[in-house]
Amino acid sequence: MKKSLVLSVVASTMVMAGGTIVPMEPVVEAVPAVTDTGSFGDALKNGKFTANMRVFYFDRSFDEDNTGVPNTTALTAGGIMKYESGNYYGFKFGLAYYGSHRLGDIFTREEGTGTSILGRDGEDLAFLGEAYLQYDIGSTMLKVGRQQLSTPLIQNHDLRILPSVYEAAIIRNKDIADTTIELGYVTKYTGFTSKDNTFNDYNTKWGEDGLAYISFANKSISSLTVRGQYVKALSDTATDGSAITVEDYKYLDVKYSLPFGTNTYIKGQYGGNSYVNADDSTLLGAKIGTTLFDMVDVAVLYDQISDNSFKSVESGPMYSDWQQGYSNYEASTAFGGQIVVKPLDGLSLKFGYVDVSADEGNVRDDFSEFNFDGKYTINDYSKIRARYSIKDQTDASDREDRDDFRIIYYMNF
Repeated sequence: MKKSLVLSVVASTMVMAGGTIVPMEPVVEAVPAVTDTGSFGDALKNGKFTANMRVFYFDRSFDEDNTGVPNTTALTAGGIMKYESGNYYGFKFGLAYYGSHRLGDIFTREEGTGTSILGRDGEDLAFLGEAYLQYDIGSTMLKVGRQQLSTPLIQNHDLRILPSVYEAAIIRNKDIADTTIELGYVTKYTGFTSKDNTFNDYNTKWGEDGLAYISFANKSISSLTVRGQYVKALSDTATDGSAITVEDYKYLDVKYSLPFGTNTYIKGQYGGNSYVNADDSTLLGAKIGTTLFDMVDVAVLYDQISDNSFKSVESGPMYSDWQQGYSNYEASTAFGGQIVVKPLDGLSLKFGYVDVSADEGNVRDDFSEFNFDGKYTINDYSKIRARYSIKDQTDASDREDRDDFRIIYYMNF
């Protein structure tokens, strides 16, 4: 009964839904030219205020025969309010408030803790999410402090009302034609979707000295894009002396636009980890897609994880990792397909199905997921999105079936 009701709500909401939903890819920021803006006071006056606000409704329900798991519901409003100064001899700084605040009394499951749009104890989120100093010179940018990151394995994972944010130092360079190279050092972050409500030291996972990485993107060959990243834990022990589990994180993907059809492409991905005292992991994936009739995008995909669980630092690079997605990223094989329909300008409706089969001995990532995702651009500063996912675990799995429904209203200034 509840599924049919929710599906009815989704259908009616899609009068206002759309926008193509694709796997998140790192944003390559253009390095601005260094110009003298005059005095420091002029740099402050030439700064820019922005607001990326959201209203977010989240509902995750579990099948009635799993009465031991309470449903999760919350309605919040918030987002990011940011000031970034103008340029002062190549320097600029940014400050941003991050917040998520309850609306009314719509929350359940320990006051919404299971939604990941409130804090770990159900509290509102409110903290200084960005506080950085940036220096640009030629084709090189240095940025130090609290900031969003946008690399394949360490990114903002913007799935709820707030993204994840990091305390880090990065250097980005574009001296090589059609190539961006980034070096980074990361010490703390705000957890998945910033629900930590502060910047925490994840030394038991990353090691007591944090993480170092190198990331690159290259488009020097016509129709071909290559991205990659290597992340290394600088210590194999936590501050309490215990050993960490994963020593490093590797990722590489390619996209080649085929010379036929409309927007026809093939993608491939490779990843893996070196474990301290266990088998290493390997990820292999492929995706093929095209556009039909100028309004329908179709794609099929495949992902395989071998030997051990595939770990990223904070991202979802896998083609088959969707709205509810994997649990432990266990050794498994996934097949799926997606269709995106664009019947009106500013409107798109995406439907997908993926089947994930865990390897013998694994019991969590053994499921199928149906996913609906739609966006509608209302005007140049607002849009609405509705998402619905049905995740059915197999009889061999030790996880519960669940439905996941979200409505998000975005307003950006």
